[in-house]
Amino acid sequence: MRSVDDMTTHHSFSDPCRDRFARNELALGSFVFTHDPAMSEILAGAGFDYGVVDLEHAALSVADILAHARAADAAGMSCWARVGHAEPPEIGRILDTGVQGIILSHFGRDIEHSRSMLQAFSYPPEGSRGTCSGVRGLFYQVPDLPSQITAANARALAIGLIEDAQVVERLDEVLALPGLGAVMAGGAGDLAASMKLYGQGGHPRVRKAALSIVESAKAKGLKAGVYVSELEDAPFWADVGVDFCAYSIDYKVVARAYQAAFGALSKLRATLNKPPN
Repeated sequence: MRSVDDMTTHHSFSDPCRDRFARNELALGSFVFTHDPAMSEILAGAGFDYGVVDLEHAALSVADILAHARAADAAGMSCWARVGHAEPPEIGRILDTGVQGIILSHFGRDIEHSRSMLQAFSYPPEGSRGTCSGVRGLFYQVPDLPSQITAANARALAIGLIEDAQVVERLDEVLALPGLGAVMAGGAGDLAASMKLYGQGGHPRVRKAALSIVESAKAKGLKAGVYVSELEDAPFWADVGVDFCAYSIDYKVVARAYQAAFGALSKLRATLNKPPN
């Protein structure tokens, strides 16, 4: 029978995304909107470093995050979540599932709310995260609890998604909030919308704002990333030096793949159904 010490060494989550960061390599991920944890296994099998399980726009629950976190860990991939306007207790509940990072939407728009959210990433006395040892994030207290709390504090990555023009105007204040570990720049979605440039992620004003977010974050020693909906946009951001890139959404990737497949097959069908001369 293994001793408690032996068991402690076997309790850790797969986190290739953090490993990429440590080596200053680009980490690659995608957003997950489906509840099926097979999608996390598919992403990991394709070679992605992380998946972002979405609670802002997708019809998902914390239980779905837990399922994806388990699938990602078993397949050797990091698992993040994205939240909308969550409250601090929800941050702790999501971290209890064992995810390594949480993307905070509209970060900095309400500076005091953002501050309280960041405090929820750490256990007391450093932060305000509620302590419960019977959760996956602390391995159900099978190993030593103090060591697991220390590891959990170090593991939890707070990622501020900056997607409002008003926040770009006061980046220094927002990026100085204690506990922030990474920043993600908005683009064709809310950042463009906040400038009344709906869907125009490539517009010079939107691109300039996104660049300023990335450059300001990196200047402060924070990891910086972007979302790209088109593969042809990725080289630009790689040259800029982003640390992580999230490509598209699982449903969109599947929809495009089926659309391309149907286009090819319908041409074949048209050929086979040609009337005789």
